[in-house]
Amino acid sequence: MHAHRFMAVLLMLAAAPALALEAECEAVLKASEARIKQPSWHSIAELPGGMKLEVIKSGGKFYRNSGGEWSEFPVNIDDAERELIAQVRNGEVKLSQCKNVGSGVVDGVPVTVISSWTEMKGLPAANGQIHIGVADGLPYRQTGENLSVNYRYKGVAAPKL
Repeated sequence: MHAHRFMAVLLMLAAAPALALEAECEAVLKASEARIKQPSWHSIAELPGGMKLEVIKSGGKFYRNSGGEWSEFPVNIDDAERELIAQVRNGEVKLSQCKNVGSGVVDGVPVTVISSWTEMKGLPAANGQIHIGVADGLPYRQTGENLSVNYRYKGVAAPKL
């Protein structure tokens, strides 16, 4: 009886590494967690059809620029990001095929570029890349088939509404 329990525990321990994220995928999640911890940031997303979405986090609030006019963003992006990270960690969202594909510079910041594959229920699977600051671990650019987002962290303040 004890031998069966020992074997079951041994099999679980042997299988555990297969359930863990690849090292580069873990770096992607850590970059998101690092951005959540920032007191302020500014992002500009370029979307299909030439649309742009500009977002600022400052003072615990989120703001968006829609059509040249700033307003408070009704969603707490940090909370949404935390939920997405939890879904990746529990396997509900699949992040895989993460690979360091090189280095570069984004707005004067040396970055490591990691490509990945994401599968999420209700959405088409997609390839993407994230450019992570070598010194600070923050994301500076994210790109996908129909998306490009640039982030900056210095000199960011809440917009005048």
